[in-house]
Amino acid sequence: MRRRQVLAITSVTTVGGVAYWHSGQNTDELDQEGQEQRVADSERNHTGSEPATQDGTGNETERDDENSVLEDSEGMLVFTYDDSPLEDYTLAYEVHQEYGVPGCTAACPGLMEERDAYLDPAQLREMQDDGWGVLSHTYRHRALGHIELTEPAREGDDHLYATVNRHGAVEGDPLTISDDKIQTTATVAGRGNDSSGEYIELESPLTETVGSSGVVRYSESFMHEILERTNNQLESWGLDVTGFVYPYGRYNGLAEDIVREHYPAVANHGYGGHNELVGLDPTTMHRMYVETDKASKDEIDAFMETAAEKTVLAIVGGHSQYNTLTADRIRYTIETALENDLEIVTIDEALTELERLSTQNPS
Repeated sequence: MRRRQVLAITSVTTVGGVAYWHSGQNTDELDQEGQEQRVADSERNHTGSEPATQDGTGNETERDDENSVLEDSEGMLVFTYDDSPLEDYTLAYEVHQEYGVPGCTAACPGLMEERDAYLDPAQLREMQDDGWGVLSHTYRHRALGHIELTEPAREGDDHLYATVNRHGAVEGDPLTISDDKIQTTATVAGRGNDSSGEYIELESPLTETVGSSGVVRYSESFMHEILERTNNQLESWGLDVTGFVYPYGRYNGLAEDIVREHYPAVANHGYGGHNELVGLDPTTMHRMYVETDKASKDEIDAFMETAAEKTVLAIVGGHSQYNTLTADRIRYTIETALENDLEIVTIDEALTELERLSTQNPS
């Protein structure tokens, strides 16, 4: 995977209506299932955002100082589409082609390999060759962030009760359960729910007790394995992975540090969608959902107006396989952005532009 330098942005200057970002320092950043997507909606904020706390060859586009992305625009906007369903090609990509603007697909290569309802690698390569960005969404849509326990996990228990049982989706997955005093491990045997709530079934009883303030997550080595496998598979298909989207918006805990080791940018680290450029950490960017059940037209209008008025990088997202993200809604969102003179770019193009401007205008 091509690695990028991530900017530590420290100041902004506006010249002739164009915002310029100044970098105090360049820092090198190291290189589940589909049917659950609807359930994940309940974890989103009602405002339609994430849960809170290339050119045509796929090569980096070269721009000279006279051809800034922002030269004739009021700011930048990134479109992201999650899960890599077939509709990313048959719906989202087709609508974006009408306007000649790119988007980004957050891909799950395991689902692409196994299910007809997901993109074929050749389709995603075609999209990338036409200027789309490719982001990682884990191999099989696993929730990387930790999830809170709802009851103590006692020694001898073979079930863990958690707010949601995401981590029980795949048998054999290795888990870490911990509170501020104890850390223990377990292996997934399944999941379910009963009168006490959702639970994760374990292969063997726990050997230690973790209090109700504890959390469950995948093991550190397994999270690295998931991301490496995702990147390797996408890259083997000729795709350039330029960022990450957290499945279910769950980024809490150790997952944040691990993701930073693998990706230069994250699109959904929280609610909102307007990312202030001063002090911007590209691995903690926020986005807004634009599906019809998550945002009204008036809210989209206001979002784009603010993105044009303020010095921000704006990000929106959606799921093209949902009937709440129609062709008309995608068109409306694109048209509203263009009416507000926002340049629609990929995440990689946005970071490239920030890097270019910081080099052109050093602090």
